[in-house]
Amino acid sequence: MCAIEAAEHGVRSLVLEAGPKPGRKLLAAGSGRCNLAHAGSIESYLEGFDTKAARFLKPSAYLLSPEKTMDFFESLHVPLKTERGFRVFPQSDKSLDVLEALLKKTVNTGVIFKTSGKVLSVKKQSQLFEIKTVSDLYISKTVIIATGGLSMKRTGSTGDGYRIAKTFGHTVTGLRASLVPLITKESWPGEVSGRSLKNVKLKAVVDSKRFERFGEMSFTDNGIGGPITLEMSRFVTDKLLDNSEPVRFEIDLKPALDEKKLDARLMREIESSPSRDFIGILHTLVPSWFADVLVRHFGFNPAVKVSHITKNDRFRLRNLLKAIPLTVLKTAPIEQALITRGGISLSEIDPHTMMSKLSPGLYFAGEIIDVDGDCGGYNLQMCWSTGKLAGKSAAESLKHSV
Repeated sequence: MCAIEAAEHGVRSLVLEAGPKPGRKLLAAGSGRCNLAHAGSIESYLEGFDTKAARFLKPSAYLLSPEKTMDFFESLHVPLKTERGFRVFPQSDKSLDVLEALLKKTVNTGVIFKTSGKVLSVKKQSQLFEIKTVSDLYISKTVIIATGGLSMKRTGSTGDGYRIAKTFGHTVTGLRASLVPLITKESWPGEVSGRSLKNVKLKAVVDSKRFERFGEMSFTDNGIGGPITLEMSRFVTDKLLDNSEPVRFEIDLKPALDEKKLDARLMREIESSPSRDFIGILHTLVPSWFADVLVRHFGFNPAVKVSHITKNDRFRLRNLLKAIPLTVLKTAPIEQALITRGGISLSEIDPHTMMSKLSPGLYFAGEIIDVDGDCGGYNLQMCWSTGKLAGKSAAESLKHSV
């Protein structure tokens, strides 16, 4: 996006790609489906970030809004669709279609790609940058660093951009996993690894602040994952790392029912089938595989007749269905994270141009900056918007310098 925008402003653009092929991380986005944007308004898009980040991203969002992003990809002949939560995907559900459309656009605008061009160093001599790769030396008046973070290193995000930025005096804030599975103290999630629960609510309290997300979650070999878990991870990663204290989570299996209505539901089930076993009643309330978890790990007798269930047992079941406890110890490794939390300090970047405040001619775009948002297209939208702004600003600075 940086290179396309600069080229469309009449500036020669060269992309130095460290890997043998470009866009490997884009191919992995959205589990290979590429959730490429958030279809809401500019305001709702900015709500996917914390207050400081949203304020920083505002100029780029108005340059390339979610609506304009969708128009851009449609113009590249990538038909789009919008799913629950304003998530935008290609109609084909293939990330490859998005990548190929972008690469075709770069070729059509005259952008040059240099693959296997890992940058070893960037130095500034007078008003020019010297960019040294494994095989070549390039001279340029402007440089845009859009190397991503540390997440999904297998796709090429190895932190090179941070190293280069530091040589220009930039501060790199603490780098942590975000949008990442969580590891629990409890071992029972591993017994149902690969299984998912839909239409549930995941809750946690961090430093007296209550966070919750509704939707789908899954279980892993050592904890929990899935969309709402990844979203919740943003709010606990700092707590887990800074204080090394576990965070208590709760799963609400019946978020549409308050305790009174759920109790009434349990009473109806009991009164309608007094001779049924407890496990039979439980199967009407939760998936059978999860019912087995509840009886194995939370002290219920699956064979007891419903008519023998005490009031206290009923209340205990009701409370458990509304708040299954989990103790989150840490996040999964950053390699498993979708994005990186932390990056180039926002105070050192001009949000109106994406140019470094420390070194004129140096720009940043995308995940390398200290911004991370919710699941749902927010982070790729941020990449497109900041990329377009950086490309535009770099091109205009060159025109003004001629």
